[in-house]
Amino acid sequence: MGNPLSPALADLVMETLLDHVLEGIDIPIPFLKKYVDDLITALPIDMIEHVRNALNEFNSHIQFTCEMENNNQLPYLDMLLIRTAQQKIVTDWYKKPVASGRILNYFSFHPLTQKLNTATGFIGRVFKLSTCRSENEKKELVRDYLLNNNYSSSLINRLINRYINKNTNTHESNSSTHPEPKVYRSLHHVEKLTPALAKVINRNFPNVQLGFKCVKTNRLLFSKLKDATPQLEKRNVIYRIPCADCDCAYIGLTTQQLKNRLSGHRSLINRYADLKSSDPNRATEREEEFKKTALMVHVIENEHRFDLPGTKILEQDNRLNALQVLEMCHIFCDTKTVNYRTDTSNLSVVYSGLLHSITNGER
Repeated sequence: MGNPLSPALADLVMETLLDHVLEGIDIPIPFLKKYVDDLITALPIDMIEHVRNALNEFNSHIQFTCEMENNNQLPYLDMLLIRTAQQKIVTDWYKKPVASGRILNYFSFHPLTQKLNTATGFIGRVFKLSTCRSENEKKELVRDYLLNNNYSSSLINRLINRYINKNTNTHESNSSTHPEPKVYRSLHHVEKLTPALAKVINRNFPNVQLGFKCVKTNRLLFSKLKDATPQLEKRNVIYRIPCADCDCAYIGLTTQQLKNRLSGHRSLINRYADLKSSDPNRATEREEEFKKTALMVHVIENEHRFDLPGTKILEQDNRLNALQVLEMCHIFCDTKTVNYRTDTSNLSVVYSGLLHSITNGER
């Protein structure tokens, strides 16, 4: 589920299944229509079970159920197929008995364009699929449905008229100019602000097609159901290790689990300590090999210990570029860090000025 290949693979499997099964059925089938795994066909009553068993024998993991015509009617997808006395099939828009009748409510916190598109899409389904209704009946069905979702009567009438005019006007412009390729971008929906931004963008960049994200989702209404990730198992973090013998600290960045990064620090410290206790002269000779980080430089030159269990996470972000900037900001602001001052050399002067004002309590 969710794989881009899933629709193509599902269609391929169904085509293979049908080709195989239909070869073994010795009765004429007037028609057979398929939409993914939903099939509709016409069969003699005494052959229904035979065909269904043939479909189910193809693969034990693909099993079909059967829904038969009732009162000359059979639902299929969003349609209700109706067999008339003249043996013709007409269709009607179909709503399942368990359907709540809700669509995107007009008062929901969504961009107006999404609400209008939802209503227009519903109007299109009703008008296209209801071949057995008059135009007035279609309009009444649409009005009742949209009124229950708080769309105003005047707006409903405008949307219906716009849909009808658009579909009755078959004239197409024969412009020979080639439109500029579309560029798609998204914006978070903030009431009043986002529509104003969209107007400016559309006016100045007509080739930019905007989409809108709703920031008020159901996730905000419910508590988090997943257990919080333990601190030591978090990835993509900025961490701070305090020195156990002075007020200094080491600030680092890691994209792996924090416990693995701390294990690397601990291993390097222990290897140096073991070498120094067994052969001090050799440890002195190999000091440069162990000075891989500013943390180890502080350990070797000052003979201090770092409180690895007291490590705290300062920031977490899945964007590596953002993490690198955040690390430089924290090193810049912490005057007691053992990190090299050159670690902040790539920090923009804009950030430097702001951080300098913040650390000095300026407004």
